[in-house]
Amino acid sequence: MNDQTAWAQVQEALSDLDFPATKEEVVEHASRHAGEAGRKLLRALPLATYRNMSEIRSSVPLDPAADDGQTAAQKAEQARSKHDHRIAEHLRRPD
Repeated sequence: MNDQTAWAQVQEALSDLDFPATKEEVVEHASRHAGEAGRKLLRALPLATYRNMSEIRSSVPLDPAADDGQTAAQKAEQARSKHDHRIAEHLRRPD
């Protein structure tokens, strides 16, 4: 399961969560309603009190390449790119 699918699962699982909620409350709620991939994403959240779903989403460590629809092969090709390595991998263009 990719991060985007797991995030969709998290959103559905947390749709009835009352905000504000601490990380512990978020993870506990998700443990009852989300699959393992969703719970894994949420366990990586920083300790904080979240005011809404947007704050949770911005704190979940998702792969930026996945947002662009990149495959693993495309991501590997970009990592081997001769471009300046100060540019984030997911923004590099393959040679």
